[in-house]
Amino acid sequence: MNPSTYNAAMRYLALLLPQNLTREQRIAGAVLFVSYLVAAQLGAYFFVPPAVIIPAAGIALGILTLYGIELWPAVYAAALLSYLLNGSTPAYLVALPVAHTLQAVAGAYILKRTDFDPRLRSLRNMFSFMLVAFAASAIVPTIGVAAARAAEYLDPSFQTAVTWGSWWVGSMLSLLMVGGFVIRWGAEMPFYLRRRASEILSIFAVLLAIDYALFWTNTTSAGGVSLVYFLLVPLSWIAIRIGPRFTILAMLATTVIAIGGSLYGPFAPPAADLGVRIFQLEILLNILAFIFFVIAGLEEERKEATKSLRSYITRLEDALNRLSLQDQAKSDFIAILAHELRNPLAPVMSGLEWLRLNAAGATREHTEALELMDERLRTVNRLLDDLLDVSRISRAKLRLQKKPADLLSALKRSVQSITRGIEARRQTLVLDFPNEPLVLYADPLRIEQVFTNLLNNASKFTPEGGQITLSVRCEGDQAVVRVADTGIGIDPAMLERIFEPFLQLETGQRGEGLGIGLSLTQKLVEMHEGSIEARSEGSNLGSEFVVRLSLMAEPAGVPVDEPTPATVIAPRAKTSGGKLVLVVDDNQAAAHGIGKLLELKGYGVAYAYSGEEAREKVAALSPGAVVLDIGLPDVDGYSLARLLRKDNEFLGTLIALTGYGQEEDKRRAQEAGFDHHLTKPIGINDLLAVLPS
Repeated sequence: MNPSTYNAAMRYLALLLPQNLTREQRIAGAVLFVSYLVAAQLGAYFFVPPAVIIPAAGIALGILTLYGIELWPAVYAAALLSYLLNGSTPAYLVALPVAHTLQAVAGAYILKRTDFDPRLRSLRNMFSFMLVAFAASAIVPTIGVAAARAAEYLDPSFQTAVTWGSWWVGSMLSLLMVGGFVIRWGAEMPFYLRRRASEILSIFAVLLAIDYALFWTNTTSAGGVSLVYFLLVPLSWIAIRIGPRFTILAMLATTVIAIGGSLYGPFAPPAADLGVRIFQLEILLNILAFIFFVIAGLEEERKEATKSLRSYITRLEDALNRLSLQDQAKSDFIAILAHELRNPLAPVMSGLEWLRLNAAGATREHTEALELMDERLRTVNRLLDDLLDVSRISRAKLRLQKKPADLLSALKRSVQSITRGIEARRQTLVLDFPNEPLVLYADPLRIEQVFTNLLNNASKFTPEGGQITLSVRCEGDQAVVRVADTGIGIDPAMLERIFEPFLQLETGQRGEGLGIGLSLTQKLVEMHEGSIEARSEGSNLGSEFVVRLSLMAEPAGVPVDEPTPATVIAPRAKTSGGKLVLVVDDNQAAAHGIGKLLELKGYGVAYAYSGEEAREKVAALSPGAVVLDIGLPDVDGYSLARLLRKDNEFLGTLIALTGYGQEEDKRRAQEAGFDHHLTKPIGINDLLAVLPS
């Protein structure tokens, strides 16, 4: 094509293209026109009937898909000019430029309507592209064969050189190979090999070597195996390991080498067989393209799914970490809250004890008021204990002190602890115990806590005059304990939620508590590898809680009597005596509250409000006992205890007083040299139990 013809064509193209195109689209339109024209001329040059080689069709589909269907005039102008230059019949000049334009426009339109991603990162996108190549490639052959029939009608001497099938196969090969290359490589530019360069170059070297041996030599097999099978190895590697971009490049390279070898190779077939040979190659290459494009799409989808899964897992882990931190903060807050609430309760408890001890001659109303205050205070103390236990369990800091223990002994202690409340409500408690002991491997204090909670709960939700039944049965290797009542019952719809923490049922009355008793009870039972179940027929029909715990054979020589009180650590022999008690607490109200109670019991009392003052008074007064608050402003109580034992050689009774009552706190107290550990708030009886007489 001479320069004047080319310039005229470009001016004509500029007139055909819409005026509202962007600069990028105008450049793409010019590139489309030139590349389409060159490719169409090459296809005409390599035309070997009945095979058809038309790479221009793939170029048109690719550029219209990437840059817009508005560029269709460039396809039409280039196709028309190509047929003019090749001296085509009038029928072809009229029909085929329209057919090629329609094929490119239809294919690009369908892809855009299906939200096609030109990067081909999913099997859906790969299937959309292959379906378009399969269907749109039929447009040009259909219109072309119709035009050929018209040409034969107008000129009986005209003979069409190709059939519809060979034309369709050639068009499909162009759309798959050339169109796929333009779409995938044009979607992401530029491209850098980066870290996988050696792998890509190596596998392509293997592929090209097999292509050369298969299509440019007379070698057809190796070791009795056809070279076509060897070709599957690098193509599979590329499709699975490297992705759609290089799969399309590999198929395009194989197509070029195969057709080039058939046309110009030293072992090319004779001219009479050349067209059939190329047609057969086109069928083979189309089949290979469909197979390995699907494999590449599947692998790309797997990678994307794995990437999304990893992203979801990372987000889930982050969410779990945030939840864990929030739960930890909540547990820490509950623990600190429970501890801090114990400090103001200590002087209240002491003041109440003082009032009761000085209540001689008080009226019945005053006595009842004091008893009510004492009961309410102990209820608050029990709630604080429950809060701390929930906090410990949620932080996995609650440790069971398991040993062989008699279940019936624990139940009797639970009954003793709630007898006062049951009598106050004029309720009836029915006990149904077996005669023989039932031995568990359990923490006896926690087992007692479980049934104290259940009995308290039953009493709280049973009206005055109601009945509570505590029964025990041995069923196989399990002890089954039932706590039943004739109270307000539980709505059947709430039975599954009854053990949720902080759950308050709509009962028509607001019971005391935070809604954590049953949740704590369930967790303690589960920590003993047991189970608990709630039963109720409905409102005002009573309720029943069934606890199942595994029994063990009572070990020989192991007692299952009452456990050692938890507040007693390990008494030591004392050489110092006297009834002088030094109370050390920075809270003066709490210190004096304890001191007044001790004075009523005949003890002499001295006070210290800091660690330094405590050391000075121990050295000066030689008290028989020191009641020491752990949380002092200048030094913690554990360090002060060590100093008193070491520097002052204090041998009297050393009692730790703190709002923390965990096993770890008791262990630290014992290691620091304390004789006893008391948890706030305390009463005078708690002190008298550990003070020297």
